Amino acid sequence: MTRPVPDRAAIEAALDEAYQAGLAKCAHGHVATYIPELARVDPSLFGIAVHTVDGVTASIGDAAHPFTMQSVSKIFSLSAVIEHSGERVFEHMSTEPSGDAFFSIVKLEEEKGQPRNPYINAGAILTSDHLPGVDASDKIAHFQAFLGRASGLEAAAFPVNEAVFRSEAETGHRNRALAEIMRHHKVISDVEVAVETYFRQCAVTCTAEHLARIAMFLTNAGADPITGEHIITPANAHGVLALMATSGMYDEVGSHAIEVGLPSKSSVSGAVLAIAPGRMAIAGFGPALGQKGNSIGAMKALGVLSKRLELSVFR
Repeated sequence: MTRPVPDRAAIEAALDEAYQAGLAKCAHGHVATYIPELARVDPSLFGIAVHTVDGVTASIGDAAHPFTMQSVSKIFSLSAVIEHSGERVFEHMSTEPSGDAFFSIVKLEEEKGQPRNPYINAGAILTSDHLPGVDASDKIAHFQAFLGRASGLEAAAFPVNEAVFRSEAETGHRNRALAEIMRHHKVISDVEVAVETYFRQCAVTCTAEHLARIAMFLTNAGADPITGEHIITPANAHGVLALMATSGMYDEVGSHAIEVGLPSKSSVSGAVLAIAPGRMAIAGFGPALGQKGNSIGAMKALGVLSKRLELSVFR
């Protein structure tokens, strides 16, 4: 049974406590350095945004500061693909946790070019390749249009950060290797289109406030609870959320399930999105990462919010 949506006063009180707890953790993390442009980001940035199904919004800290979506984009590219062409992308991809690092090549080679799930890099490259369009420009335009439709904003609200895109394109050798393995096994046909689309998708710019708003359709069985528009089917929304719960938090899926208990997706830019079905979306942003590559501040803040507002789906 879905619990009631907390009122604004309860949300704001919990948000303040969560922000202070998360901010204290940020000093102990480090920014991602394997993408050179991300190494330039200020590690002290930290913000949280909440959007409830009944339209209450609240934010604190650097929730309006722009960042590149990186891996949190994977839930929206998957949503866009299955909304457009159904489950065809899963003809060459499973839905199981990988047990390896998100960039690992090992299982992809062992399993004949078929990624374990759409939230590791190999699966995300395959999903990006399934976005409609003949080239990367077309595919990213479709992705941005999907974000615009889901958020009620214009597609122009989600531009590609060209500096970050170039940084990823110049250093993303392992991602190209993943794509080449998939091409070898005839899972994809054009490596350059697939990886350029993926790099551009990861470099799409967002804020925590916008991220929480985009994700509202996932709180409400695929329909935007604010506008009533159906974004994806209920069955597909269920699948996207289930994969977030099992494969969305790198190598901290288990501890995150215990401490937070919400389907979530993180990224190396410091974004973390959590969904409380039937209640709210929470987006945190803090580029200071912990040892497993997740935002150390956002992880702490989500734990506080989940406890204070009784959000865990396991309670």
